[in-house]
Amino acid sequence: MNRKRFTTLLVLVFAVFLSLQPLAAQDEVTEFVFAHSGPIRTMDAPVTWFGSTHWLTNGLYDCLIWRAADGNGYVGQAAESWENVDDVTWRFKLREGLTFQNGEVLDAEAVKWNLDRVRGREDFLVYPQWQFIQDVVIVDPLTIEIVTVNPHPYFEYDVSYNGCQLLPPDYMAEVGEEEFARRPIGSGPFKLVEFTESDRYVFEAWDGYWAGPPAVDRVIYQVIPEQSAQVAALLAGQVDMIPAVPRPDRGLLEGSEGISVVEETSNRITSFYLRVETETGAMNETYPDFQPATLNDNVRLAISHALDRELLADVQGSAQPRLSRVCSYYPEGFAEQYADPEAVAAWYNPDLSRSLLAEAGFADGAGPTIYLDAPTFQFGNEKEVAEVAAAMLEEVGFNVELNILDASAYSEQITSGGNNRDMMLTTLGCSPSLVPTFYTCEWTQANYNVCVPEWDALGKQILTTVNPEARLDLWGQWWETYVNYAQTITLYEINSVIAYNSAEFDFTPRKDGWFTFRDLKPRQ
Repeated sequence: MNRKRFTTLLVLVFAVFLSLQPLAAQDEVTEFVFAHSGPIRTMDAPVTWFGSTHWLTNGLYDCLIWRAADGNGYVGQAAESWENVDDVTWRFKLREGLTFQNGEVLDAEAVKWNLDRVRGREDFLVYPQWQFIQDVVIVDPLTIEIVTVNPHPYFEYDVSYNGCQLLPPDYMAEVGEEEFARRPIGSGPFKLVEFTESDRYVFEAWDGYWAGPPAVDRVIYQVIPEQSAQVAALLAGQVDMIPAVPRPDRGLLEGSEGISVVEETSNRITSFYLRVETETGAMNETYPDFQPATLNDNVRLAISHALDRELLADVQGSAQPRLSRVCSYYPEGFAEQYADPEAVAAWYNPDLSRSLLAEAGFADGAGPTIYLDAPTFQFGNEKEVAEVAAAMLEEVGFNVELNILDASAYSEQITSGGNNRDMMLTTLGCSPSLVPTFYTCEWTQANYNVCVPEWDALGKQILTTVNPEARLDLWGQWWETYVNYAQTITLYEINSVIAYNSAEFDFTPRKDGWFTFRDLKPRQ
């Protein structure tokens, strides 16, 4: 054979061999498909406190520190170590050699930029949560100090909560916030490699991560709006996890080979949020003539007493009825009377509800019209809960105009100030500092925010009182006013009921109710 031809043949054979390698490698790639009900409004995580955003992005970004999976203490992420050096100063030592996924350096200057951003942007939903910071001081390229306004008993929790995600300042400046929200770069173990808005988000393991690459090579966040379709996809092997199992399908999934259902406290509270003022946000400009029925104190209390929380928790499934935002995260002795089953049962009083309506000027069963928004699905059976609650309200005399929205439309609705709704049904995390922060008079951009001077004063005391016993007494005063003012009507604390592909993956739910792709491990 001609030597030239022989050489050419060898080259061709070798080229074919190389072309086959990705296919062989692809077979070894560990891919995990996560189904969720709705798209993500933004991947600029510090902008919002919506859980779905953080579930998606907490593998993309690191924070300084993060809550331990077992609920006991905190673990370092970007921070190698940290200490409380005096009453108002916390010092963080960063890991050496940290970079963002584009090679940009993650140092003390980058951390300061991020902290100054979240505490300085009033248009961010997380803004009130970060007002405990007085100053951020760079000690050296790997050391930063956070100085708080006052001694802050919830410092570690707050600095690891919504808004803690570290973003690359230079890249943000280069592309702008709008583009960054769609094409983000972080410093976490997963990087975004494919993005189809409203449908599909693909992440791959980043081999530059300080702790080494994660155990799973690729994660796909697949939007599947309908619960029944999520269940069918899991049974068919098209997805590997659904984060909220519909109650009617639990038995089916538990009886299916290769699928496990796990349940854990979520520290999430489902409540009705009622509008009590019209001057904030865009609503007053958009609907100048709209006067919500819920401006009346007796009307709000009538709504609260008309709701059978035990039944609503049963409709939700895997939930515990509550009279306030008391959840499993809170310590023993923390407003336990509002979680007591007898107290919850006694609060349900339709006759009292009718009397309160009469005092408000609505006698003979002719109550006001209530405009209520609710999602089709957030963490369970929200649509069904809203429908049953509406029937309870109508039973005592209210006329309820129920507006059920899909996940995307609902998210947009509740974050825009310009809607003429009396009430919304939503589920939020149960943080010990979020409550007094959420109800501060300084926070005016939210849709259903409220300024109650008594709450504001108590909240400021709670967030600055270091003595646990004194703080617990203040919390007792807070909850009493909270329940009786009825701007936020707590219904129940939900559990996370998660179904996953246990034939191929190991998974243990976190104690804080969050989900992160970092916890996934292929089954050995």
